[in-house]
Amino acid sequence: MYAQLKTIAVSFLETFSKGLYMNFGKALNLAAGLLILVAFLLLACGGEKFPLPQQPEEGGGSTIVSDTTYIQLRPVWDAAAGYSLNQPQDILIGREPLIYVADTGNDRILMLDLAGNILGQSQTVDNPVALTQDSKLNLLIVTDSNKIHRINLTAVQHQIAAAPVELVFEEVDNPDRRYTAIAALLTSTQGRGTISYFVTATGGDKNDNQVLIFPEGFQVRVPDAINLEANGLGILSASSPSGITALRDFSGDFIFCMIGQNSFKVQWLTPGEFGYAARLNPAAGNFDLFAIDKFAQPEDIALDSEGNIYVIDAELNYLFKFSAAGEEQQSFGRAGAGEKQFQNPRGVAFFDQTLYVADTGNNRIVRFKLSTDISQ
Repeated sequence: MYAQLKTIAVSFLETFSKGLYMNFGKALNLAAGLLILVAFLLLACGGEKFPLPQQPEEGGGSTIVSDTTYIQLRPVWDAAAGYSLNQPQDILIGREPLIYVADTGNDRILMLDLAGNILGQSQTVDNPVALTQDSKLNLLIVTDSNKIHRINLTAVQHQIAAAPVELVFEEVDNPDRRYTAIAALLTSTQGRGTISYFVTATGGDKNDNQVLIFPEGFQVRVPDAINLEANGLGILSASSPSGITALRDFSGDFIFCMIGQNSFKVQWLTPGEFGYAARLNPAAGNFDLFAIDKFAQPEDIALDSEGNIYVIDAELNYLFKFSAAGEEQQSFGRAGAGEKQFQNPRGVAFFDQTLYVADTGNNRIVRFKLSTDISQ
């Protein structure tokens, strides 16, 4: 390249010299053309040292996988690892954040940190099946009866072993009704956040099958019920509801599941002008969430930070994952006690890219890290 430049430079000088003896204008035009050619070759030569900037890859070069791979974490929280669990049916990741397990067969609530260290256990709570937190980080517990209890952690600086267990509600007018799940609902009223509670209920009478709403202080004799058809078979109905979760976006939306004879055992409802309506409706699209016979015995539901829906099915021993649009994604499970196996699982929770499953029949808690956590 430099030899070419030398030849062009010599030619330029010769041409310019001739301009002294020939028409000066023509010589000047020729010289200008040669200068342009020299400039072009200089750019081409310098391209090896000063490359043009490249177009950046979309997403900063990171690849985000649309589906999920689950990595089972060790150790499993079971008897071999020092956890004496007996038929645990629910798991809650509190806002502290701490982990609470409804250790049903041992009539207690177990408190752990995120590393799995046991911090303490509650006083006796007969047959706890589900739990949530109130606005003060106390625990609210349903016990497969018509009662709701509170473990008053704020009274004892969060020392669960010393915390009193208090009865906060009993549906005295309906002693046969059984509460099966509870979820805290955050809403916004006049610019202020308020909290109330959804409770799923079943019982001997078909009208016992409802999703109930309680105010924060539980100062009611008879709770209000969502506008659902009791023991119905379609959308906006409740047939032996078993689990519930509420969105934390102040929308008032909730998702619940049921184990009765209903074609749509998982439903996402949203408040509207005339009561609750279906957020996802099978009439509006071919949603995997509403496929016939998709579920057998769905017991609990969790949401992740992207709005994906996780459903644990006790009869199928299966963990389902759906997008917020109701499309099924990577799901897994089968009966057993090995890796990615369950036996009658009843609870599921999500926190920090980790799923926690209450594997009830195997007396353990299993954890799965989601591989889509690109910060690993």
